[in-house]
Amino acid sequence: MKDRIYKSVVLLSFLILLLVQLRLTYNSYVLRDRDYSLKEKTLINDEYGRSISEDKVYKGGGKIIDSILSKNMPALKKAYLGNRQEFVKLSQSVSNTLLKALRKESTMDSVFQSIVKRNGLDSNLQYLLTFQQIDINFDNEIGDITIFDSHTRTDFKADQITPFGVIIDGTLTYPTMQNKVTNLSVSGKLVYNYRVTFNLFVDPPGRTLKVAYQMLPTFLLVALCIIIIVGINYYTYISWMRQKKETDVKSDFLNSIKHEFNTPITTILVASKSLHENEVLSDRNRVNTLVNIVERQARRLQSHINQMLEVSELNNNINLEETDLNYAILTLVNDYKIKIHEPNNLTFDPDDSEIMVMIDPFVFTTMLQNIIDNSFKHNHSEVKITMLFITKNKDGYTLHIKDNGKGMEDGMKEKIFDKFFRGGKDSTVSGLGLGLYYVKQCLDIHGWKISINTTTEKGTEFLVFIPMGQITNSTND
Repeated sequence: MKDRIYKSVVLLSFLILLLVQLRLTYNSYVLRDRDYSLKEKTLINDEYGRSISEDKVYKGGGKIIDSILSKNMPALKKAYLGNRQEFVKLSQSVSNTLLKALRKESTMDSVFQSIVKRNGLDSNLQYLLTFQQIDINFDNEIGDITIFDSHTRTDFKADQITPFGVIIDGTLTYPTMQNKVTNLSVSGKLVYNYRVTFNLFVDPPGRTLKVAYQMLPTFLLVALCIIIIVGINYYTYISWMRQKKETDVKSDFLNSIKHEFNTPITTILVASKSLHENEVLSDRNRVNTLVNIVERQARRLQSHINQMLEVSELNNNINLEETDLNYAILTLVNDYKIKIHEPNNLTFDPDDSEIMVMIDPFVFTTMLQNIIDNSFKHNHSEVKITMLFITKNKDGYTLHIKDNGKGMEDGMKEKIFDKFFRGGKDSTVSGLGLGLYYVKQCLDIHGWKISINTTTEKGTEFLVFIPMGQITNSTND
């Protein structure tokens, strides 16, 4: 439950931080986008204003506007004062005629290219000219009357209309407030006054990518920050899980050592107390029995203590000797057979030829003995069998220790070499969880590898691999 809560808190914190980072990055992008090419905007705005100082929209645009509006001003006034519906229709007709004429007769390309060349600007710059509003005034008391704006219905297609008005000329695809260079309202006088409003947008192609490229260092820093935070959280979580695992393992070890030490100590105390009784002292057989119990339990304590000392002093006083692997194993197996009830249940099939390898005899013997101990200790079969044999391949030799015990689940294979780990938590089997840990340390000292083949209820096979480079004799083919 705590693990799930921890994961949820970490995930939620990360998502909040990610959203904050993305929001700040987006705001930075908006600011950078707004200020992009600010000098060019100012320059183009000034140059465009000078280019049409005596005209409207573009060179020749004023004549087009004047000619169309002058013919229609009287009719617009009459309709406005007499019939408002007729005025709306006439306004739309006049606006469409005016805008179509401006689109058809546009000289904006030459105006814009002249500005670009004259000022040495980027030849790839794109522009868009839009016509936004027409106001007329034929009576100062009535004031300005709008006959066209961006909301007026027109005969133009959707791709010819923008939120900033009807497109007159240009190839820029997306006009925005960020790339707007000019918003001009110019007035004219005919029979009556009028005012027209238009916009000029200028931007280089791929503006979004260019702004993003300028912000690349910011993006990289944000990404690096997120990666570091993820890494820190992951490392913290892994460390927490490792500490939790170590705490659990140590707790299990303390419980095990309490049991393994208390049992012989209690037995020794009880036996010692019995030896003080006159009734027991007068019976020689009972005294011998109790002494044997004390001796046996003392040896059990000594075995546990020695095992712990072996682990703590494993890397000290390592003495490697050139030894025949067959001989070292055969000696251990023959000595071990004395301890078991059925000596024939432990067998070793040596290799046909001598295998000379550098080993520490004591460390090697203790390591192999631990594996064999486990093969019998964790075996509940009626007939306990453990077989040792050696196989050869091109990379080296493999020592097999195979039993017919209870085996183990796949999930335990990676844990059994951990310090204090005891698989199955079988309270009927004594041990401190140090045997296989000691085995792994011994193998690491010799530079050997170990793997496990196991099936539950069918047995376990330990495979100790000795690389060919460590074989000192060259008689093996």
